[in-house]
Amino acid sequence: MSFATDMKDELCRDVPEQESALHALLYGFLLFSHKFSADEISFSVVHEPTARLFAEALATHCGISAKIVFHERARGTLYKVSIEKASERRKVLDAFYHIPKEPSLRINRANIENEEDVPFFLRGAYLVCGSMTDPNKEYHLEFGVSYMNLCKDLSTLIGEVLPQPKSTVRRGSYIVYFKESENIEDTITYIGAMLSSLELMNIKIEKDIKNRVNRRVNCETANMDKTLNASLKQVEDIEYIFATKDESFLPDELLQVAKLRLENPEMSLKDLCESVEPPLSRSGINHRLKKISEIANSLRNGKNG
Repeated sequence: MSFATDMKDELCRDVPEQESALHALLYGFLLFSHKFSADEISFSVVHEPTARLFAEALATHCGISAKIVFHERARGTLYKVSIEKASERRKVLDAFYHIPKEPSLRINRANIENEEDVPFFLRGAYLVCGSMTDPNKEYHLEFGVSYMNLCKDLSTLIGEVLPQPKSTVRRGSYIVYFKESENIEDTITYIGAMLSSLELMNIKIEKDIKNRVNRRVNCETANMDKTLNASLKQVEDIEYIFATKDESFLPDELLQVAKLRLENPEMSLKDLCESVEPPLSRSGINHRLKKISEIANSLRNGKNG
């Protein structure tokens, strides 16, 4: 099961008992359906519990039976939900204060007068036109709306009770969306998916931990590579000096460090500091290695005879 499916399962677990909440839930379903008019009221979903919840809520609140027809597809079953009788469609429109031929479909606030009913309205809207990306991959929750003014109304309403969402247009649909994980957590908690919100928080924590570990490993790897490259260059300089001259060419204080580095190319500067006699500071070891490098470069350039 995907995160998105589990979340919709959670949202569909029960029908609200309070009449106004049930009214708001149904209104969210109906208004954001594919078709909501006297000629047709219908929507299609791949999530069977969503279809069943709508049918149960419609029967309980309006005494009307919805028809559910399923179509088997390669990508999974598609459930088309519709109200078949014209008289029943008219009854539904009347119950939610809409007229048969509306020039522009808008949210009628008379259906969600109580602030505590807004979460149920948004829940219905999300179930019928919402989607969410797997948060293990990215954070993205959206509502896909068929009408521009209805999309603006939805964005305005969400902004009154939650952070203001962003809007865009994609392939002829008007999209209201969140990409910030905190805003998505707030939204799904608000519409009733508390367990999914907690799961999202856990996913986010795990991702943050993995990212911190990866950053640390990458940083340590980069530092190891840098240290190893520096060590190999130092070994190369020392070998060049010994091949061109003999060991006595280097002063005793440089010769001690040169031999130690040549014998221990993997040794860190800290370990080098502790291995010389007497022990040196990091800056002291760096100074001597730098002097050895300068001598090697002078020999390569013919400045030491």
